[in-house]
Amino acid sequence: MAGSKALPTFCFLLCAASCALAAASYDYMILSLIWPGTRCQPGWNGKPTCCVDPLIDNPELDFLVETMETYDSATGKLVAKCEPSCRFLINPLADLMDDLYAYWPSLSCPAQNGKQVWKDAWCTYGNCTSLSEVNYFGRALQLRARADVLHALGSKAIIPSETKSYSLDDIEDALVSKIGFSAVVECTTEMGVLSGKYLLSRIRICVSADGKSLITCPFSRKSNCGRKVKFYPFTENMLGRPRHPAADHIELPSDKAMAQ
Repeated sequence: MAGSKALPTFCFLLCAASCALAAASYDYMILSLIWPGTRCQPGWNGKPTCCVDPLIDNPELDFLVETMETYDSATGKLVAKCEPSCRFLINPLADLMDDLYAYWPSLSCPAQNGKQVWKDAWCTYGNCTSLSEVNYFGRALQLRARADVLHALGSKAIIPSETKSYSLDDIEDALVSKIGFSAVVECTTEMGVLSGKYLLSRIRICVSADGKSLITCPFSRKSNCGRKVKFYPFTENMLGRPRHPAADHIELPSDKAMAQ
């Protein structure tokens, strides 16, 4: 008799656990854009910390896609690695390759062609979505262009500079003016524990579950930057190789153009 009375309770608990697991699915994403001027600062020995495959053109001198993560708005927690036996196919991305090389490259050393970066993004986050590979990567690239962070900052006279520092409030206001929603500004600290300088390293923007829209973040997220932020330029010598001749059309907009 005791066993029969315990069974309904056990079943209820099992159902509750199953329902909790089922609820832990993504319903929004965060697009993470890195600023290579900070990511590629030379190491203490002066050697490049970023490398690009010599067979591929240099990435654009712009904010680059790092990844697009999946989140659960009920908990605010990351949803990742939903399919342990993930399968990544490069062929469906053929029409996106030029844009992937330009805006979602591998910057790690030794140089890679980018395939591992895209595979990691897809198998960690992309396959948690209802999107195809083409839509996951294509929509991330489209949203990066729509946010147009570099121009948003430049329109408020926030230009990459070796010498200037900018107010975190001004950076955040410039992003709201362009995107329509607040974005999270992340920083790293300049080499040397006593420098106390914050370098703009990453912009994180919330995205709808279908990857089509920029949205207000369901959870409040705060910047880790100080009140003043450095925004170092990104130059080609940071990539550890000469500029590819085919990429000569790529140039950073002038201060005048950025301020328009």
